Amino acid sequence: MEFNINLGIYIIVAIFTIAGGSYKFYSDSQSLAALLFFVGTLAVFIVFGQKWFSSNAIFSKTPVSWPPTINTCPDYLVYYKRRKAGNLTEDTCIDLIGVSKDSSIKVFPKDQLFPKDPKQLSPEDNNYYFSLTTTTTSEEAKKKELCDRTKSMKLTWEGITNGDSCTITSTELNGSAPK
Repeated sequence: MEFNINLGIYIIVAIFTIAGGSYKFYSDSQSLAALLFFVGTLAVFIVFGQKWFSSNAIFSKTPVSWPPTINTCPDYLVYYKRRKAGNLTEDTCIDLIGVSKDSSIKVFPKDQLFPKDPKQLSPEDNNYYFSLTTTTTSEEAKKKELCDRTKSMKLTWEGITNGDSCTITSTELNGSAPK
């Protein structure tokens, strides 16, 4: 069992509060008030201690890394399976609202989003797409390549990059770019 600093601080505060308050009442010649304060505050600290520090309470849980999962696409972009000639598809992300700071990725035309003919090809202009395809097989190299691509398009991607530097860690990408 590992030491819970919050529980340690709670116990120290409880001891000083109970002892200090009881002593104050006792030194003022209020023995009954000291006894009632001691019993009352002890009960309150025990009840809240159980509520806050039991095995499934809020303060007993270990913190998780942030973000718990990484989105499939950079912030505010939407996943889109691009249809190409020859029944080929590509995993991409598209911009529906214009988040690119320097227009490196164009706003996707709304009339092309849901074509009437399901066999209709996606627009050919590569400036509409953020490709999720990578040239490497290593997970770390994929993350680095996606980070560099995101930064070059002046986008952000929570858990990958803040727009200026890579923030990726060695943990696996959960819910990330398709392999």
